[in-house]
Amino acid sequence: MPRRNFDGLFLHALRPLGPFAQALRNVGYDLDAVEESFPLEVWRSALAVARRHACPGLACEDANRVLGTHYVEGFAQTLVGRIFAAAAPLLGAERCLTRLPTYLRAGREDMKLSLTPVREREWRASVEDADPLPDFVAGVLEQVLRRTRVLPRVDVLERSAHGYSLRIRWDEV
Repeated sequence: MPRRNFDGLFLHALRPLGPFAQALRNVGYDLDAVEESFPLEVWRSALAVARRHACPGLACEDANRVLGTHYVEGFAQTLVGRIFAAAAPLLGAERCLTRLPTYLRAGREDMKLSLTPVREREWRASVEDADPLPDFVAGVLEQVLRRTRVLPRVDVLERSAHGYSLRIRWDEV
């Protein structure tokens, strides 16, 4: 996974210090390292560390959704993220959604996201992922849509060992 994914969440959003930063180093992600990418296993382990340190007391699914929200906010502080964040309100919800499969491939080539409009302000997402985190992605989608100035709700409809489906809805502000 590209380093910018890690830096968006950890360096810019969560800003781990002390035991939190050490726990991340222990699983293979050092905020000061020079690597440009990390294995997916390090991402999964780093998210587990973040759930323990940044979301104590939350159920795993709830913590993943919160981390997905933080991820978007942190990513919006990176060079690539600032461009997207500036464009999102201009693009609107539907156009942002149609671009998400391309953005996703830039960070996770192993995932496949398919989006289908259902009705006005409602879409369905189907995600193929060998190691799925549907609640994290739901949090990401909600926060991306918030940047388009709508009130979103993303529900996990189906879960399997190799994917999931989401219902994406929003109301205009």
